[in-house]
Amino acid sequence: MNKYDIAVIGSGPGGFTAAVRAAQLGAKIAIIEKSFTGGTCLNCGCIPTKFLWQSLKTKQKIQKSYEYGFKTALEPVIFADIIIKKDRNIANIRKGMETILSSYNNIDIINGTVSFKNKNTLIVLNDSKNEAFEVFANKVIIASGTKPSAIKDFAFDGNKIISSTEALNLKEIPKNMLIIGGGAIGIEMATIFSGFGCQVTLAEYENCLLPNEDSEISEKIRKNLLIQGVDVLTSCDNALDNSDKYEKVLIVAGRTPNNDLCSEIAGIKTVKKGFIETNKFCQTNIDNIYAVGDIAGKNLLAYTAQNEGAIAAENAIKGNSIATDNFIVPQAVFAMPQSSSVKVSDFSKYKDTVFGKFPFTASGRAFIENERAGFVKCAVDKATKKPLAFWIIGAHSDELISTASQILKSGMEHISRETIFHPSLSESLLNAYEDAFGKCTELAKKKDQNIF
Repeated sequence: MNKYDIAVIGSGPGGFTAAVRAAQLGAKIAIIEKSFTGGTCLNCGCIPTKFLWQSLKTKQKIQKSYEYGFKTALEPVIFADIIIKKDRNIANIRKGMETILSSYNNIDIINGTVSFKNKNTLIVLNDSKNEAFEVFANKVIIASGTKPSAIKDFAFDGNKIISSTEALNLKEIPKNMLIIGGGAIGIEMATIFSGFGCQVTLAEYENCLLPNEDSEISEKIRKNLLIQGVDVLTSCDNALDNSDKYEKVLIVAGRTPNNDLCSEIAGIKTVKKGFIETNKFCQTNIDNIYAVGDIAGKNLLAYTAQNEGAIAAENAIKGNSIATDNFIVPQAVFAMPQSSSVKVSDFSKYKDTVFGKFPFTASGRAFIENERAGFVKCAVDKATKKPLAFWIIGAHSDELISTASQILKSGMEHISRETIFHPSLSESLLNAYEDAFGKCTELAKKKDQNIF
């Protein structure tokens, strides 16, 4: 029997980080993966989605190059070539991850489907070699992730009714497509496929896209999609009634945990929909078993999974001493242009809040880049002048939101004009904050605006 200090199930962002951090601390580690190294994020999630988004962005920049004095004609787009490039990039990243695991950290990479025999013993089935064997570990970190959720009576067939996984591997742009789900994934898919010539209908059950997002951002995204030619349906519960008229039906209506590990044998407690219950140390109800990332059902984000993976590794080796902190978690949606947001987790408790807003039409850097669509919006506690939230829609908002997160974490004490480069889009964060108090020098005074 193979024996390890820690066995990590899954090699996505959470599992990869957990394995490497545990190895750095001197533990003997095995990482068990049933598919490709990198998990959903690398192979059929955020990385391929952003590659296709960047391809579309490049196409649009070429089409607008005349605004910088270039005379360029865009050749017809061969979508299959873009997919080939996407796959090559992913393969290179995957190879780098595997090198970090095995060559640099001496982590054993085990391929196969895993299930629990007991809380310390895992059974691994390798279908390609037609063999099964046992792995013993003092501690186990589960990072098995999630998979796309199907809709009743509309099971994925991989051809007409597809998930995001199949959509990201289409070799040709379909004539038309129905997308069910107006969350981040649905919006990103609608942006990409419509941008490459597909007639897209995006249907959302709730009365707006991104139901948990700021209403102004949600509405701006809806209008931008309409301008791009997407047919947006909200408060829609019957879109699938007309599914026959679409070449492809893409269902992106949530995620389901990959919890086919026979975890009940080990006594692991689950919560609603099968996600694994964990405490603030990423520990399950079984003292030697931890769970991180999507399988724990907290945020379903790669970067929070990475954070949890590192914390779980530390706690598994040193004892529970580091707790997770989800007080500030930024999010981004790669529409065209992209949007992002971040707010303190207790945002709703603040009752006396003032708002500031800075449009990119007033930004010199946005003019230079010809990216004048969008704005930065900031919420501030009036009494303490503490920034509470930022919402951004516009170019580079996915990068700006990281700076905004740090501002929320540390406050505005060390943020001032001389600390922010000019011309930059980062200035917009300070400008939006100052506008909340009527003291932004880059904007005309608003009617009836109070100045503090």
